[in-house]
Amino acid sequence: MNRLISAVLSLGLLSVLGWSGSRGGVWDETAGALPSPEPYVTLLDMHPVQESNYTQAAKPIMMAMPRVIRQGVTGLPDPRQVEVPAVVTPEQRAEEDPGVAIGKAGTGFFIASDGTLLTAAHVVNGCGRMQIISKYVARTWVSLVAADAAHDVAVLKAPDLRSPAVVRLADAPPSTGKLFILGFPESASLTAPAETWGVPENDKFPANIGPMANPRDLLWMSAPEVTHGYSGGPIFDPRQGAVVGLVKGEVDGGYLRLVRDMPTTGIAIGPGIQHIAALLRREVPYASVNLVSSPGEAGQDTLRRATVHVLCWH
Repeated sequence: MNRLISAVLSLGLLSVLGWSGSRGGVWDETAGALPSPEPYVTLLDMHPVQESNYTQAAKPIMMAMPRVIRQGVTGLPDPRQVEVPAVVTPEQRAEEDPGVAIGKAGTGFFIASDGTLLTAAHVVNGCGRMQIISKYVARTWVSLVAADAAHDVAVLKAPDLRSPAVVRLADAPPSTGKLFILGFPESASLTAPAETWGVPENDKFPANIGPMANPRDLLWMSAPEVTHGYSGGPIFDPRQGAVVGLVKGEVDGGYLRLVRDMPTTGIAIGPGIQHIAALLRREVPYASVNLVSSPGEAGQDTLRRATVHVLCWH
């Protein structure tokens, strides 16, 4: 989304645009487009990390704990960031250590065997240096290959790295059922992502409002556990055995009250497969992407191995 505008409109304007108090305060589908085409969105790249969250597997890695300057709030995203942990692996030369610097963190996942991965564009926006790390990937520098800021998708590349696992991008949007989501919130360790589930909510919108309700363009999910640190994380459909989108942010509850039967809290959104696939075709047609689906628990395990923590320093 290029613009983030308020979903709080005056009663008079709501009446003009289709708000019907007689229908219990919901959007009148006969009126056409929703009164606010773009809701307030809180980007989910900023998150604190505590030493106690790290697992025993991560103990050999030395780090400086980050200091939260200000956590994001529902509304316009706060431009201030957090200090990201400085991670020193045994094989790293001292001069390569970025130290403790102002930056941000999020999540990414491999989509090709040559070290090509995806994340959200806002996670890597303004980054001077970027790294990834996971249980299966030692601390590794990555570079930005391409980004679609309008739809919040970015392609990164880890040179000379063979991806530990690769996930397939879906050909179709999710229909029904739960979606599996991975990310690195405060509750996760440095190297192992947290796991949660979401339920698609695109069908709550009237069909005539256009691309915003199309899950191929923008995926709406009820996912209360998705919070700061999940940005760029994969949204996986276990039935298809493929990724159907990636996490962008959470939506202002005031906007959600305008949509009939839509939960007013815990709604996360992210770009769908149409914009992800378009960026890959345009910018990295050479990438050795995975064409094999892996449904069910096997696919979830593949996703765990393909997901990484993305660290960014300004």
